[in-house]
Amino acid sequence: MKNQLPAFFISFLVFYVLIGTCNVHSQNSKIDSIEFLLDKSEGVKKINYYYALTDYYIYNATDKAIRLANEFLILGEEYDSTGIIEYCYQVLGEAYFFQEKYDHSLEYFKKYLSLQVEAKNEQGIGHAYNNLGIIYRALDDYPQAIACYEKALEINKELNNVNGISSNYNNLGVLHEHLNLFSQAKEFYEKSLNIELELKDIEGISTSYLNLGGINLKLRNFNTAIDFCNKSIAISDSFGYNHTIEVNYDILYKIYKEKDDKPNALYYLEKFYEYRDRRINEENNAQITELEIKYQSDKKQQEIELLNKQKSQREIINYVILSGFVIFLLLLLFLVRINKLRRTNNQNLRHRNTEVVQQKEEIEAQRDEIEAQRDEIKRQINLSEIQTNKILKQKTDITDSIEYAKHIQIALLPDKISLHRVLKNGFCLFKPKDIVSGDFYWVAQIGRKSIIVAADCTGHGVPGAFMSIIGINFLNEIIFDEMELKPSEILSLLRRKIIKTMVRANRLDESKDGMDISLIVIDYNEMVLEYAGAYNNLYFIRDHMLEVIKADRMPVGISEKAIAPFTNHTLKIKPGDTFYLFTDGFADQFGGPNKKKYRVGNLRELLLDIHEKEMPEQKRILHETFINWKDKQPQVDDVLSMGIKI
Repeated sequence: MKNQLPAFFISFLVFYVLIGTCNVHSQNSKIDSIEFLLDKSEGVKKINYYYALTDYYIYNATDKAIRLANEFLILGEEYDSTGIIEYCYQVLGEAYFFQEKYDHSLEYFKKYLSLQVEAKNEQGIGHAYNNLGIIYRALDDYPQAIACYEKALEINKELNNVNGISSNYNNLGVLHEHLNLFSQAKEFYEKSLNIELELKDIEGISTSYLNLGGINLKLRNFNTAIDFCNKSIAISDSFGYNHTIEVNYDILYKIYKEKDDKPNALYYLEKFYEYRDRRINEENNAQITELEIKYQSDKKQQEIELLNKQKSQREIINYVILSGFVIFLLLLLFLVRINKLRRTNNQNLRHRNTEVVQQKEEIEAQRDEIEAQRDEIKRQINLSEIQTNKILKQKTDITDSIEYAKHIQIALLPDKISLHRVLKNGFCLFKPKDIVSGDFYWVAQIGRKSIIVAADCTGHGVPGAFMSIIGINFLNEIIFDEMELKPSEILSLLRRKIIKTMVRANRLDESKDGMDISLIVIDYNEMVLEYAGAYNNLYFIRDHMLEVIKADRMPVGISEKAIAPFTNHTLKIKPGDTFYLFTDGFADQFGGPNKKKYRVGNLRELLLDIHEKEMPEQKRILHETFINWKDKQPQVDDVLSMGIKI
């Protein structure tokens, strides 16, 4: 049997309520206080504080949540407490999931499942299988994900856990929608909705209406989709579910766009941007507030440290003065005693007394000089610390800004679901040189046609990232709004828009602003591939023979050939054909025994060696080859490689 902990730990609920009701400043102050109490506590008295801190940091600072959960786990094992151990397994599983370290997350959720099976806790087993289903879905292991969701559903039905059943149906619906099994997804969403209507779960009802609106859009049941979206908006508007409203407006925009109802499509697009911009502004304001609080906290800590230093200095000075005074008194008493005992040597005593006084004055003068030198040294040290802290803060502010820009750029790139839908049997290896990248990839699925783009913008880092955002936005306009699907025409329109943008920005003389690009369109009905490129060639392997389809020797941007059309290459394709798109970062990387470039010739040989392997294995080999070649050399450019097998 596991040990039972003292009943007073129920008071953890009080901590949780206190933390949950604080504003941002007082909440941070409360967390600091709890961390202080944790450091000062011992044994079981730490448990309340571990619960409060891990519960807070799991959504605010996952690194801290992992560190504290591991400490808490050691304490739980020391007291042999199943409750603490299984709680820590859940925290570690969630924290690693938020960090996208899915293998670690899977490990801890499996441990959590083992504890529930050992305790024969059916409700806990169902919860564990639901968590494992989420992890397997993130790992793209869809059969395992479905199996875990179905086990959780079976257990919740036996326990008559209607909330759990509703959640399982919703998860199965999301997974089947991801696998393009729209009819099955619709059935699961409807089952989830029926339960939520019985429970009068307002937020759940709103979400289910949203899901049914989205799935009916994909089934092209436009009127039904509109009805569900309007129901979801009505509920969300009453209860302040702004993010749900935002997604509903996006679905309504796509519905009316499909129906070619331009006034309504424009109206809902504007509403979508209104709610999205409001959410982004709120997130930015929250981050600014948090940074300001952190700055005030650091400033207060510095003031405390300065006061402590000054107090220490005063104590040292007082000690020196007191010691000197005591020594002087002892010396004076000694002289008086000698004077009484040896009156005959009075003259000698006076002489010796004069010498002692003179020595004392010299010592005091030296002491004053040393103290002055010490004060000057401390002043210089303090000044140096102030300058260093200012520089470090500036560096941190710049890095934080670029890190935020990275999240924006990642949000614009296709997500894993879109990549999987378009590439199918393919891969995308993306390795930026800096925090943000000048290389970008873009994919789209229009009916049975797949569009795949690999681009290298001028420069890398922040300048390249700005150009990549321009490129992504223009590709969205050209393909989704203007419905242009011919590669050469897409590049011509893209070049025209970039040149127009440069003219508006008074950068017409900056011929270096632009991008190199490879763009292919695969028609699976006709089994035809079309390609156009600007400097970036297309590599094609069939029957163990590699062919290079040459790109035009001009950029998508301002150049002497800016009016020349791009060449549209058309190929008949068959199953087994493999195509590769590269930017120049891989071939231009310095490394190897002689610190030279990898070069295109070596890249072609590598593709011939690996083209028969599975596409995930090809991606792994390309990545390891690049890392081993680079070794300790700095990365010279962004790296982007894409492959697809028909």
